[in-house]
Amino acid sequence: MSTVLTSAGTGALWVLSAFVMLFPVVISVLAVDSARRFALDRRGISTARIEPTLADLDEAERRWPVVTVVIPAHDEATNIADTVGAALELRWPRLEVVVVDDGSSDGTADAVDALADDRVRVVRLERNGGKAAALNVVLAESTTELVLQLDADSHPERDVLQWLVPQMLRHDDVAAITANPRVSDTSTLLSALQACEFSGTVSALRRGQAAWGRVGTMSGICTLLRRQAVLDVGGFDVRMHTEDIELSWRLQVAGWRVTYEPEALVGMMVPTTLRSWWRQRSRWATGLVESLRMHGRQIVRWDRRRLWPLALEASLSIIWCHALVVTAVLWAAVELGAARSDLAESPVPGRWGAFVLVLGIFQVLWGMHLDARRDAGIARLWWVAPLYPLLYWWMSAVAVIRTTLPALVRPPRRVAWSPDRQESSASTVT
Repeated sequence: MSTVLTSAGTGALWVLSAFVMLFPVVISVLAVDSARRFALDRRGISTARIEPTLADLDEAERRWPVVTVVIPAHDEATNIADTVGAALELRWPRLEVVVVDDGSSDGTADAVDALADDRVRVVRLERNGGKAAALNVVLAESTTELVLQLDADSHPERDVLQWLVPQMLRHDDVAAITANPRVSDTSTLLSALQACEFSGTVSALRRGQAAWGRVGTMSGICTLLRRQAVLDVGGFDVRMHTEDIELSWRLQVAGWRVTYEPEALVGMMVPTTLRSWWRQRSRWATGLVESLRMHGRQIVRWDRRRLWPLALEASLSIIWCHALVVTAVLWAAVELGAARSDLAESPVPGRWGAFVLVLGIFQVLWGMHLDARRDAGIARLWWVAPLYPLLYWWMSAVAVIRTTLPALVRPPRRVAWSPDRQESSASTVT
Protein backbone atom coordinates (compact mmCIF):
# COMPACT_ATOMS: atom_id res chain seq x y z
CA MET A 1 0.00 0.00 0.00
CA SER A 2 2.81 2.37 0.91
CA THR A 3 4.49 1.57 -2.40
CA VAL A 4 1.33 2.53 -4.29
CA LEU A 5 1.03 5.78 -2.38
CA THR A 6 4.68 6.56 -2.96
CA SER A 7 4.32 5.90 -6.69
CA ALA A 8 1.19 8.08 -6.86
CA GLY A 9 2.96 10.88 -5.01
CA THR A 10 5.98 10.57 -7.27
CA GLY A 11 3.78 10.75 -10.38
CA ALA A 12 1.90 13.78 -9.10
CA LEU A 13 5.17 15.54 -8.30
CA TRP A 14 6.47 14.79 -11.78
CA VAL A 15 3.32 16.27 -13.36
CA LEU A 16 3.52 19.33 -11.13
CA SER A 17 7.20 19.78 -11.90
CA ALA A 18 6.60 19.43 -15.64
CA PHE A 19 3.99 22.22 -15.48
CA VAL A 20 6.31 24.47 -13.47
CA MET A 21 9.06 24.01 -16.05
CA LEU A 22 7.04 24.02 -19.26
CA PHE A 23 4.66 26.91 -18.62
CA PRO A 24 7.33 29.68 -18.50
CA VAL A 25 8.97 28.12 -21.57
CA VAL A 26 5.75 28.34 -23.58
CA ILE A 27 5.00 31.88 -22.39
CA SER A 28 8.57 33.07 -23.09
CA VAL A 29 8.56 31.60 -26.59
CA LEU A 30 5.18 33.14 -27.37
CA ALA A 31 6.17 36.51 -25.88
CA VAL A 32 9.47 36.68 -27.74
CA ASP A 33 8.03 35.53 -31.06
CA SER A 34 4.90 37.71 -30.89
CA ALA A 35 6.90 40.76 -29.86
CA ARG A 36 9.30 40.03 -32.74
CA ARG A 37 6.37 39.83 -35.14
CA PHE A 38 4.97 43.11 -33.82
CA ALA A 39 8.36 44.81 -34.29
CA LEU A 40 8.81 43.40 -37.79
CA ASP A 41 5.30 44.44 -38.80
CA ARG A 42 6.12 48.00 -37.84
CA ARG A 43 9.22 47.96 -39.99
CA GLY A 44 7.76 46.07 -42.91
CA ILE A 45 5.20 46.52 -45.62
CA SER A 46 2.29 46.06 -43.21
CA THR A 47 3.35 49.05 -41.09
CA ALA A 48 0.73 51.27 -42.71
CA ARG A 49 -1.99 49.09 -41.20
CA ILE A 50 -0.95 49.56 -37.58
CA GLU A 51 1.31 52.59 -37.28
CA PRO A 52 -0.15 56.10 -37.61
CA THR A 53 1.15 58.38 -40.35
CA LEU A 54 1.52 62.16 -40.39
CA ALA A 55 -1.75 62.33 -42.33
CA ASP A 56 -3.41 60.36 -39.52
CA LEU A 57 -1.97 62.79 -36.98
CA ASP A 58 -3.29 65.81 -38.89
CA GLU A 59 -6.73 64.25 -39.16
CA ALA A 60 -6.74 63.26 -35.48
CA GLU A 61 -5.85 66.80 -34.41
CA ARG A 62 -8.67 68.15 -36.57
CA ARG A 63 -11.23 65.66 -35.26
CA TRP A 64 -10.23 65.87 -31.59
CA PRO A 65 -8.69 69.31 -31.10
CA VAL A 66 -9.23 69.09 -27.33
CA VAL A 67 -8.17 66.21 -25.09
CA THR A 68 -9.00 66.08 -21.39
CA VAL A 69 -6.12 64.96 -19.15
CA VAL A 70 -7.40 63.67 -15.81
CA ILE A 71 -5.03 63.23 -12.86
CA PRO A 72 -6.64 61.67 -9.77
CA ALA A 73 -4.61 62.37 -6.63
CA HIS A 74 -4.68 61.71 -2.92
CA ASP A 75 -1.95 63.22 -0.72
CA GLU A 76 0.36 63.83 -3.69
CA ALA A 77 1.57 67.35 -2.84
CA THR A 78 5.18 66.32 -3.45
CA ASN A 79 4.66 65.06 -7.00
CA ILE A 80 1.54 66.68 -8.38
CA ALA A 81 3.15 69.91 -9.63
CA ASP A 82 5.67 67.98 -11.76
CA THR A 83 2.95 65.78 -13.21
CA VAL A 84 0.69 68.71 -14.08
CA GLY A 85 3.66 70.48 -15.64
CA ALA A 86 4.42 67.43 -17.78
CA ALA A 87 0.76 67.21 -18.82
CA LEU A 88 0.71 70.85 -19.92
CA GLU A 89 3.78 70.26 -22.10
CA LEU A 90 2.10 67.52 -24.12
CA ARG A 91 2.07 68.33 -27.83
CA TRP A 92 -1.59 68.72 -28.75
CA PRO A 93 -3.64 71.66 -30.10
CA ARG A 94 -5.61 72.11 -26.86
CA LEU A 95 -5.54 70.43 -23.50
CA GLU A 96 -7.88 70.51 -20.53
CA VAL A 97 -6.07 69.29 -17.41
CA VAL A 98 -8.30 68.22 -14.53
CA VAL A 99 -6.79 67.31 -11.16
CA VAL A 100 -9.14 65.44 -8.85
CA ASP A 101 -8.12 66.06 -5.24
CA ASP A 102 -9.58 62.96 -3.65
CA GLY A 103 -9.89 63.98 0.00
CA SER A 104 -6.23 64.95 0.40
CA SER A 105 -4.96 66.35 3.68
CA ASP A 106 -1.44 67.32 2.66
CA GLY A 107 -1.98 70.40 0.51
CA THR A 108 -2.33 68.70 -2.86
CA ALA A 109 -5.00 71.14 -4.00
CA ASP A 110 -2.95 74.14 -2.90
CA ALA A 111 0.03 72.84 -4.88
CA VAL A 112 -2.12 72.65 -8.01
CA ASP A 113 -3.73 76.04 -7.41
CA ALA A 114 -0.32 77.62 -7.85
CA LEU A 115 -0.29 76.26 -11.42
CA ALA A 116 -3.92 76.92 -12.25
CA ASP A 117 -4.73 78.80 -15.44
CA ASP A 118 -7.35 78.48 -18.14
CA ARG A 119 -6.12 74.94 -18.90
CA VAL A 120 -5.94 73.55 -15.36
CA ARG A 121 -9.01 72.84 -13.25
CA VAL A 122 -9.15 71.35 -9.76
CA VAL A 123 -12.03 69.16 -8.59
CA ARG A 124 -12.13 68.75 -4.83
CA LEU A 125 -13.78 65.70 -3.26
CA GLU A 126 -14.30 65.89 0.49
CA ARG A 127 -14.02 62.16 1.13
CA ASN A 128 -11.33 59.72 0.05
CA GLY A 129 -13.50 57.74 -2.30
CA GLY A 130 -10.77 55.95 -4.23
CA LYS A 131 -9.18 56.32 -7.64
CA ALA A 132 -12.05 54.75 -9.55
CA ALA A 133 -14.58 57.14 -8.06
CA ALA A 134 -12.35 60.14 -8.80
CA LEU A 135 -12.00 59.11 -12.44
CA ASN A 136 -15.75 58.58 -12.77
CA VAL A 137 -16.42 62.15 -11.63
CA VAL A 138 -14.39 63.60 -14.51
CA LEU A 139 -15.70 61.12 -17.07
CA ALA A 140 -19.27 62.11 -16.20
CA GLU A 141 -18.57 65.85 -16.38
CA SER A 142 -16.21 65.99 -19.34
CA THR A 143 -17.43 67.11 -22.75
CA THR A 144 -14.46 65.82 -24.77
CA GLU A 145 -14.55 62.51 -26.55
CA LEU A 146 -11.04 61.44 -25.54
CA VAL A 147 -9.67 61.38 -21.99
CA LEU A 148 -6.04 60.72 -21.07
CA GLN A 149 -5.72 59.14 -17.64
CA LEU A 150 -2.48 59.85 -15.76
CA ASP A 151 -1.27 58.82 -12.33
CA ALA A 152 -0.21 61.65 -10.03
CA ASP A 153 3.46 60.56 -10.12
CA SER A 154 3.75 59.97 -13.87
CA HIS A 155 5.84 61.89 -16.40
CA PRO A 156 4.62 61.32 -19.96
CA GLU A 157 6.84 62.12 -22.91
CA ARG A 158 5.70 65.19 -24.83
CA ASP A 159 4.67 63.16 -27.89
CA VAL A 160 2.48 60.64 -26.03
CA LEU A 161 -0.78 61.95 -27.48
CA GLN A 162 0.72 62.13 -30.97
CA TRP A 163 1.18 58.37 -30.77
CA LEU A 164 -2.03 57.48 -28.96
CA VAL A 165 -4.75 59.65 -30.51
CA PRO A 166 -4.18 58.68 -34.19
CA GLN A 167 -4.64 55.05 -33.20
CA MET A 168 -8.17 55.94 -32.07
CA LEU A 169 -8.74 57.40 -35.53
CA ARG A 170 -7.47 54.31 -37.32
CA HIS A 171 -9.32 51.79 -35.15
CA ASP A 172 -12.85 52.78 -34.23
CA ASP A 173 -13.33 49.56 -32.24
CA VAL A 174 -10.58 50.53 -29.76
CA ALA A 175 -11.82 51.92 -26.43
CA ALA A 176 -8.46 52.26 -24.67
CA ILE A 177 -4.81 52.49 -25.69
CA THR A 178 -2.22 52.08 -22.97
CA ALA A 179 1.24 53.61 -23.05
CA ASN A 180 4.65 52.10 -22.32
CA PRO A 181 5.61 52.66 -18.64
CA ARG A 182 9.31 53.25 -17.97
CA VAL A 183 10.97 53.31 -14.54
CA SER A 184 12.31 56.83 -13.93
CA ASP A 185 14.86 56.00 -11.22
CA THR A 186 16.82 52.73 -11.34
CA SER A 187 19.40 53.60 -8.68
CA THR A 188 18.44 50.70 -6.40
CA LEU A 189 18.44 46.98 -7.11
CA LEU A 190 14.70 46.72 -6.47
CA SER A 191 13.87 49.51 -8.91
CA ALA A 192 16.27 48.04 -11.49
CA LEU A 193 14.52 44.68 -11.20
CA GLN A 194 11.21 46.42 -11.81
CA ALA A 195 12.66 48.13 -14.89
CA CYS A 196 13.60 44.66 -16.16
CA GLU A 197 10.09 43.48 -15.42
CA PHE A 198 8.47 46.28 -17.40
CA SER A 199 10.66 45.59 -20.43
CA GLY A 200 11.08 41.84 -20.35
CA THR A 201 7.62 40.88 -19.14
CA VAL A 202 5.11 43.73 -19.38
CA SER A 203 6.34 45.35 -22.58
CA ALA A 204 7.20 42.12 -24.39
CA LEU A 205 3.91 40.47 -23.47
CA ARG A 206 1.85 43.52 -24.39
CA ARG A 207 3.55 43.72 -27.77
CA GLY A 208 2.60 40.11 -28.35
CA GLN A 209 -0.94 40.69 -27.14
CA ALA A 210 -1.23 43.77 -29.36
CA ALA A 211 -0.18 41.63 -32.31
CA TRP A 212 -3.03 39.30 -31.33
CA GLY A 213 -5.39 42.26 -31.15
CA ARG A 214 -6.25 42.26 -27.44
CA VAL A 215 -4.36 43.40 -24.34
CA GLY A 216 -5.14 41.86 -20.98
CA THR A 217 -4.35 44.90 -18.86
CA MET A 218 -4.23 48.58 -19.64
CA SER A 219 -1.89 50.57 -17.40
CA GLY A 220 -3.62 53.11 -15.19
CA ILE A 221 -0.49 55.24 -15.16
CA CYS A 222 -1.11 56.45 -18.73
CA THR A 223 -4.01 55.32 -20.91
CA LEU A 224 -6.08 57.11 -23.52
CA LEU A 225 -9.78 56.35 -23.13
CA ARG A 226 -12.73 56.69 -25.49
CA ARG A 227 -14.96 58.39 -22.94
CA GLN A 228 -18.35 57.25 -24.19
CA ALA A 229 -17.25 53.63 -24.43
CA VAL A 230 -16.18 53.68 -20.78
CA LEU A 231 -19.44 55.31 -19.73
CA ASP A 232 -21.47 52.80 -21.75
CA VAL A 233 -20.01 49.89 -19.75
CA GLY A 234 -20.61 51.66 -16.44
CA GLY A 235 -17.36 53.50 -15.82
CA PHE A 236 -14.65 52.37 -13.39
CA ASP A 237 -15.73 49.90 -10.70
CA VAL A 238 -15.15 51.41 -7.25
CA ARG A 239 -15.06 47.92 -5.68
CA MET A 240 -11.94 46.76 -7.51
CA HIS A 241 -8.42 46.90 -6.08
CA THR A 242 -7.14 47.47 -9.62
CA GLU A 243 -9.76 49.40 -11.53
CA ASP A 244 -7.66 49.42 -14.70
CA ILE A 245 -7.40 45.62 -14.95
CA GLU A 246 -11.11 45.13 -14.37
CA LEU A 247 -12.12 47.80 -16.89
CA SER A 248 -9.80 46.22 -19.48
CA TRP A 249 -11.74 42.96 -19.26
CA ARG A 250 -15.17 44.61 -19.06
CA LEU A 251 -14.58 46.71 -22.16
CA GLN A 252 -13.42 43.71 -24.16
CA VAL A 253 -16.29 41.53 -22.94
CA ALA A 254 -18.58 44.28 -24.26
CA GLY A 255 -16.94 44.01 -27.70
CA TRP A 256 -14.41 46.85 -27.54
CA ARG A 257 -10.67 46.40 -27.94
CA VAL A 258 -7.90 47.47 -25.57
CA THR A 259 -4.46 47.75 -27.15
CA TYR A 260 -0.89 48.93 -26.55
CA GLU A 261 1.39 51.57 -28.05
CA PRO A 262 5.08 50.93 -27.17
CA GLU A 263 6.24 54.20 -28.73
CA ALA A 264 4.21 56.25 -26.22
CA LEU A 265 6.54 56.46 -23.23
CA VAL A 266 5.66 57.53 -19.70
CA GLY A 267 8.05 57.74 -16.77
CA MET A 268 6.87 56.43 -13.43
CA MET A 269 7.96 56.09 -9.84
CA VAL A 270 8.17 52.56 -8.44
CA PRO A 271 8.38 51.15 -4.91
CA THR A 272 11.85 51.49 -3.39
CA THR A 273 11.31 49.33 -0.31
CA LEU A 274 10.22 45.71 -0.04
CA ARG A 275 7.30 46.72 2.15
CA SER A 276 5.87 49.13 -0.41
CA TRP A 277 6.64 46.73 -3.26
CA TRP A 278 4.78 43.96 -1.42
CA ARG A 279 1.72 46.13 -0.92
CA GLN A 280 1.65 47.14 -4.57
CA ARG A 281 2.09 43.61 -5.96
CA SER A 282 -0.42 42.17 -3.52
CA ARG A 283 -2.91 44.72 -4.79
CA TRP A 284 -2.14 43.90 -8.42
CA ALA A 285 -2.53 40.16 -7.82
CA THR A 286 -5.77 40.73 -5.93
CA GLY A 287 -7.13 42.86 -8.77
CA LEU A 288 -6.33 40.24 -11.41
CA VAL A 289 -8.04 37.46 -9.46
CA GLU A 290 -11.06 39.69 -8.80
CA SER A 291 -11.35 40.51 -12.51
CA LEU A 292 -11.14 36.87 -13.59
CA ARG A 293 -13.69 35.90 -10.95
CA MET A 294 -16.08 38.63 -12.09
CA HIS A 295 -15.84 38.08 -15.85
CA GLY A 296 -14.83 34.42 -16.16
CA ARG A 297 -18.27 33.12 -17.11
CA GLN A 298 -18.78 35.84 -19.70
CA ILE A 299 -15.41 35.19 -21.33
CA VAL A 300 -16.07 31.50 -22.06
CA ARG A 301 -18.78 32.35 -24.59
CA TRP A 302 -17.92 31.49 -28.21
CA ASP A 303 -18.38 35.05 -29.47
CA ARG A 304 -15.66 36.16 -27.03
CA ARG A 305 -13.16 33.49 -28.04
CA ARG A 306 -10.48 36.07 -28.87
CA LEU A 307 -10.27 36.70 -25.13
CA TRP A 308 -9.66 33.03 -24.33
CA PRO A 309 -5.85 33.12 -24.76
CA LEU A 310 -5.62 36.15 -22.44
CA ALA A 311 -7.82 34.54 -19.81
CA LEU A 312 -5.98 31.23 -20.08
CA GLU A 313 -2.57 32.86 -19.73
CA ALA A 314 -3.70 34.94 -16.75
CA SER A 315 -5.29 31.96 -14.99
CA LEU A 316 -2.36 29.64 -15.60
CA SER A 317 0.10 32.28 -14.41
CA ILE A 318 -1.71 32.40 -11.06
CA ILE A 319 -1.75 28.59 -10.83
CA TRP A 320 1.94 28.49 -11.80
CA CYS A 321 2.92 30.74 -8.90
CA HIS A 322 1.31 28.30 -6.46
CA ALA A 323 2.80 25.30 -8.24
CA LEU A 324 6.28 26.83 -8.21
CA VAL A 325 6.37 27.19 -4.44
CA VAL A 326 4.66 23.85 -3.74
CA THR A 327 7.06 22.02 -6.05
CA ALA A 328 10.08 23.70 -4.48
CA VAL A 329 8.95 22.63 -1.02
CA LEU A 330 8.30 19.04 -2.12
CA TRP A 331 11.63 18.75 -3.92
CA ALA A 332 13.40 20.10 -0.86
CA ALA A 333 11.63 17.48 1.26
CA VAL A 334 12.78 14.74 -1.11
CA GLU A 335 16.37 15.98 -1.10
CA LEU A 336 16.54 16.38 2.68
CA GLY A 337 14.51 13.31 3.59
CA ALA A 338 16.14 10.22 4.97
CA ALA A 339 14.45 8.00 2.39
CA ARG A 340 15.70 9.15 -1.02
CA SER A 341 13.93 8.31 -4.27
CA ASP A 342 14.47 8.44 -8.00
CA LEU A 343 13.23 12.02 -7.91
CA ALA A 344 16.56 13.12 -6.55
CA GLU A 345 18.17 12.04 -9.83
CA SER A 346 15.58 13.75 -12.00
CA PRO A 347 16.72 16.36 -14.54
CA VAL A 348 13.61 18.49 -13.85
CA PRO A 349 15.09 20.81 -11.19
CA GLY A 350 18.54 20.56 -12.74
CA ARG A 351 19.00 20.71 -16.50
CA TRP A 352 15.42 21.77 -17.22
CA GLY A 353 15.59 24.35 -14.48
CA ALA A 354 18.74 25.81 -15.99
CA PHE A 355 17.09 25.92 -19.41
CA VAL A 356 14.07 27.75 -18.04
CA LEU A 357 16.30 30.30 -16.32
CA VAL A 358 18.31 30.91 -19.48
CA LEU A 359 15.13 31.38 -21.51
CA GLY A 360 13.75 33.76 -18.90
CA ILE A 361 16.93 35.82 -19.04
CA PHE A 362 16.74 35.90 -22.84
CA GLN A 363 13.15 37.17 -22.70
CA VAL A 364 14.22 40.03 -20.41
CA LEU A 365 17.14 40.93 -22.68
CA TRP A 366 14.89 40.77 -25.74
CA GLY A 367 12.40 43.11 -24.13
CA MET A 368 15.23 45.49 -23.23
CA HIS A 369 16.44 45.38 -26.82
CA LEU A 370 13.01 46.35 -28.15
CA ASP A 371 12.63 49.22 -25.69
CA ALA A 372 16.19 50.51 -26.08
CA ARG A 373 15.36 52.37 -29.30
CA ARG A 374 13.21 54.80 -27.32
CA ASP A 375 14.58 54.25 -23.80
CA ALA A 376 18.35 54.20 -24.14
CA GLY A 377 18.93 53.83 -20.40
CA ILE A 378 17.32 50.39 -20.22
CA ALA A 379 20.27 48.80 -22.02
CA ARG A 380 22.58 49.69 -19.14
CA LEU A 381 20.65 47.32 -16.88
CA TRP A 382 21.66 44.15 -18.75
CA TRP A 383 23.54 42.93 -15.67
CA VAL A 384 20.27 42.75 -13.71
CA ALA A 385 18.63 40.37 -16.21
CA PRO A 386 20.02 37.14 -14.62
CA LEU A 387 18.61 38.15 -11.25
CA TYR A 388 15.11 38.56 -12.64
CA PRO A 389 14.16 34.84 -12.95
CA LEU A 390 16.44 33.83 -10.08
CA LEU A 391 15.02 36.27 -7.54
CA TYR A 392 12.06 38.26 -8.84
CA TRP A 393 9.99 35.27 -9.95
CA TRP A 394 10.01 33.96 -6.39
CA MET A 395 9.12 37.32 -4.89
CA SER A 396 6.18 37.72 -7.26
CA ALA A 397 4.99 34.14 -6.74
CA VAL A 398 4.80 34.58 -2.97
CA ALA A 399 2.80 37.81 -3.40
CA VAL A 400 0.31 36.00 -5.65
CA ILE A 401 -0.05 33.08 -3.24
CA ARG A 402 -0.68 35.42 -0.35
CA THR A 403 -3.60 37.15 -2.09
CA THR A 404 -5.31 34.53 -4.29
CA LEU A 405 -7.65 32.89 -1.79
CA PRO A 406 -8.83 36.13 -0.13
CA ALA A 407 -9.51 37.64 -3.56
CA LEU A 408 -11.58 34.59 -4.54
CA VAL A 409 -13.79 34.56 -1.45
CA ARG A 410 -13.93 38.18 -0.28
CA PRO A 411 -17.22 39.93 -1.15
CA PRO A 412 -16.84 43.15 -3.19
CA ARG A 413 -16.33 46.28 -1.08
CA ARG A 414 -15.56 49.86 -1.93
CA VAL A 415 -11.80 50.46 -2.26
CA ALA A 416 -10.11 53.72 -1.33
CA TRP A 417 -6.43 54.61 -1.64
CA SER A 418 -3.71 56.18 0.46
CA PRO A 419 -0.09 56.90 -0.46
CA ASP A 420 2.62 54.60 0.81
CA ARG A 421 5.32 56.63 -0.83
CA GLN A 422 6.66 56.16 -3.27
CA GLU A 423 3.47 54.75 -4.69
CA SER A 424 -0.21 54.63 -3.84
CA SER A 425 -1.68 51.61 -2.15
CA ALA A 426 -5.28 50.58 -1.83
CA SER A 427 -7.22 50.10 1.35
CA THR A 428 -10.71 48.73 1.72
CA VAL A 429 -13.57 50.89 2.90
CA THR A 430 -16.73 49.19 4.07
